Amino acid sequence: MFEETEARRSLARDISDVFTSGSILSNVYNVYDEDDLRAGTVPTFPFVYILDTDVKFEPKHLPVIALATDYSTEEFQLGSNPQGLCNAEVYIMGRNRGERDDFAVAIMKNINAIHIRDFDVEAQTLLATVPLIPFRGNRVWDSESFPVTEDLRYEGSLLNGKVLFCSFYVFTA
Repeated sequence: MFEETEARRSLARDISDVFTSGSILSNVYNVYDEDDLRAGTVPTFPFVYILDTDVKFEPKHLPVIALATDYSTEEFQLGSNPQGLCNAEVYIMGRNRGERDDFAVAIMKNINAIHIRDFDVEAQTLLATVPLIPFRGNRVWDSESFPVTEDLRYEGSLLNGKVLFCSFYVFTA
């Protein structure tokens, strides 16, 4: 499988672990994905959808966490292993601002490394654990609210959104 897909799916899996562990948030969440959304699965409360950003959903599916990744490869010096740099955006859309903020804090406080897995094998073997790259000092996550234009403010769910940013290296050799 291509490294970008493994990086994105590994990030989704680590985020899913935050919601299903039972020790981080007050509830254990049922996590649903794109296949569940397309199949029309009725989610069991409490739930969260973890999707790619290009998947369309309706406000009734909230809360949703959507992932976007940008992947590039570089070789830093002659003879070094090429590595891929994955820049990820994690869009959190809650039913209200409190839920949005709780989800954002849970992700930012509990994920400081990504467990890269091999999704080509059924056991999803752990290939590596890569730390997130700090933005400033030790801070590995950055966040901001969605910029919502005036003409879209009628759609209340957009006001309950936040985007988180992180980056990590994935060795490709």
